[in-house]
Amino acid sequence: MDKLSFTSTNKLALTFLDEQEIILRKESHFSLRKFFLSFVSEYSMLLINFHQRRQKKYVSLLGSLNRKIGNGTSSNDNSKVKTIGISKEIVEGVLLKLNAFEQDKGFLSTKVSLSSLSKSLETNSSYLSKIINHTQGKTFKNYLNDLRILYAHETLKSDPQQRKYTIEAIAFDFGFKSAENFSKKFKAAYGMYPSKFMRGLA
Repeated sequence: MDKLSFTSTNKLALTFLDEQEIILRKESHFSLRKFFLSFVSEYSMLLINFHQRRQKKYVSLLGSLNRKIGNGTSSNDNSKVKTIGISKEIVEGVLLKLNAFEQDKGFLSTKVSLSSLSKSLETNSSYLSKIINHTQGKTFKNYLNDLRILYAHETLKSDPQQRKYTIEAIAFDFGFKSAENFSKKFKAAYGMYPSKFMRGLA
């Protein structure tokens, strides 16, 4: 009788343990599922916010571009920019790509030219030259050099390591093929040669 009672007790204990294990497994599965759903939800929100920020930036940029070229439209044909005769859609597309070129600091390459950049922006040299002249008020060459000089000025001012290099090396780093040309452009923009400018920062 004691043996049967012991066996029965063991069975009850095992059954109870099995049930507890099942409950724990279910709870664990539920917790993992809850964590996964929470992760997916938060990740989705991040993607949505990222997309909205990009969309907002694009709309803002597009609005700015429209203001730049909107006043030049012909009353007879609103799809044309009156002063340069290029469709508004093409101008907007080129300006967007030109903005990306500036953000990527493509102007620092000594090999960039009107022809090479035109191909990169999927337009032609004539269009690019006219668009830059119309929106920036300068030639392509001056546009390129102004970007380089501005970036050189900001970098030399903020980066002591850069100021340790020779003028020749610095000129090349900022897209110029000669130290003389770089120095002249820098002086024309800031009233002093880069060597004097750097000495004042030391």
